[in-house]
Amino acid sequence: MATTNLKILSKILVALLGIWTLTISCFEIIGITIHFPFTISPGIEIPYHRLQSLRISIFLTFTYFAMKYIFWESSKLAPVIFLDVYLKALVTSGALIFFSNDVELSEYRVVIFFLIASVIIHISSRTNIKKYFS
Repeated sequence: MATTNLKILSKILVALLGIWTLTISCFEIIGITIHFPFTISPGIEIPYHRLQSLRISIFLTFTYFAMKYIFWESSKLAPVIFLDVYLKALVTSGALIFFSNDVELSEYRVVIFFLIASVIIHISSRTNIKKYFS
C-alpha cells in the first residue's frame, strides 16, 4: 500500500514538473522569464549561478549515461531513471555552485525542493527496477 501511494505521489510530482517546465518553455519563447518556482521577471536574465547549476547537471547526466554505455553497453532503463539521475546531478551541482558563489540562503529553497523530488522519484523508481528483474 505504501509503495502504491509513493508511486502515485511520484507520478503527480513528475506530472507537475512536466507541466511547469512546458509552461516555462512557452513563456520563455515569448520573452517572459520565469524563475523557480513562479517568479516572473520580463526582460531580466536568469541568475548566473542557476544557469551554471543547470549546465553542469546536464554535463554530469551526460557523463553518467556515457560511462554506462561504454562499460555496460546498452541496458534498458525505465524513463524515470533519466529524471532520477538528472535531479541528483542538479541537486549536487546546485548545492556546490550555490555554496561556492555565496548565494543568499533563500536560494537554497530550490536545491531543497529538487532534493525532496529526487528522493521521492528515486524511491519510486527503485520499486520499478525490482519489478523488471523479479
